[in-house]
Amino acid sequence: MIRRLTASDASAFLTVRRSALEDAPFAFASSPEDDRSRSREFVEQSLAASDQAVFGAFAAELVGIVGVHRDRHLKALHKCHLSGLYVAPASRSAGVGRALVTAALEFARSLPGVTHVFAGVTDRAPQAAALYRDLGFTAWGVEQAALRVGDALVAETHLVLTLDGDSA
Repeated sequence: MIRRLTASDASAFLTVRRSALEDAPFAFASSPEDDRSRSREFVEQSLAASDQAVFGAFAAELVGIVGVHRDRHLKALHKCHLSGLYVAPASRSAGVGRALVTAALEFARSLPGVTHVFAGVTDRAPQAAALYRDLGFTAWGVEQAALRVGDALVAETHLVLTLDGDSA
């Protein structure tokens, strides 16, 4: 089951988010030590905002998450950004990631004037890159040395999906 998370899901979100940062350090710019989403209050406020959403995939418990937020600058209100896509290892290869991103894209399409959705994926996340490609995202640039994890440098590919005319 995929649904938008609410403030009552904050504890489950915090648990999955921490697992994501620990299990996939090469996939996220945040680390457990500096993640702004480690504060329950911040998470509850974020989950209640109307111009952003976090979607969760549930089996018996929360097993996957993805965030989507609208750019806040007047000149960039046509853009949304996906972030924090993570699916627990035991739930991968079952379409959970696709369902999460699809829900996030539906939310972006529901926002008046949104015409583009942006995402980023590191070179250490080939399954996520393939998912975004399958959903129609195209690469528009590569940031070399985007992240440093220990002594390893990681590149990030920047992606964009142009939404259909219904969002314009």
